[in-house]
Amino acid sequence: MAKAINPLEGVDLERFYLNCQTREGAPVVIRTIEPDDKYEMLALYPTLSQRSLYMRFFRVIQQPTLDEIERYTRVDPKTHLALVALWGPEQRLGAAGRLIRATPDSDVAELSCLVIDELQHRGLGRLLNTKLVEAGRLWGITRVIALVHSENTPMLRLLKGLGYPTELVYDEGEFTVTLDTHNPPCRDNATHHATLTAMHQGIEP
Repeated sequence: MAKAINPLEGVDLERFYLNCQTREGAPVVIRTIEPDDKYEMLALYPTLSQRSLYMRFFRVIQQPTLDEIERYTRVDPKTHLALVALWGPEQRLGAAGRLIRATPDSDVAELSCLVIDELQHRGLGRLLNTKLVEAGRLWGITRVIALVHSENTPMLRLLKGLGYPTELVYDEGEFTVTLDTHNPPCRDNATHHATLTAMHQGIEP
């Protein structure tokens, strides 16, 4: 059997830069996060709804300082794979996502992502997460875990639709979503997943 090819094969993950487009044809650049992105992130913060922030952080958070933002933009490339999506011809920062692993040799990483309100439901989050997980596979990740609020159905649908075998475990208002990324994505996996519950409540997102 021929070896499946990761479309990002050969990409330098510490200097990741990819021109692509959403399903609507909007141009998008996905690249490695840079320390100076903190300025645009800080400027975008007031535009984010409390719901978007709560879905991402599971709590209400106050306006961060520039120093607090910097810890998201100045990362250790051995344990953090952090990408941003720049939208449109003017390359506005529209989304950011990351994989974090506990140690440099771990093959398990936790995924998180935030899309600004104005650009939600336009395919930007799916595009960013697709490339993030593909890059993660090159990074040696074989299992991706995401904690998703039970009301965040768009993110649940997005993760299940990436094409990897998926397990969802529900407990106390949130899902732990686990993607098996040993192998490339498959269309069949996008419609089949296992849902488990800690309390055996039969909850299906």
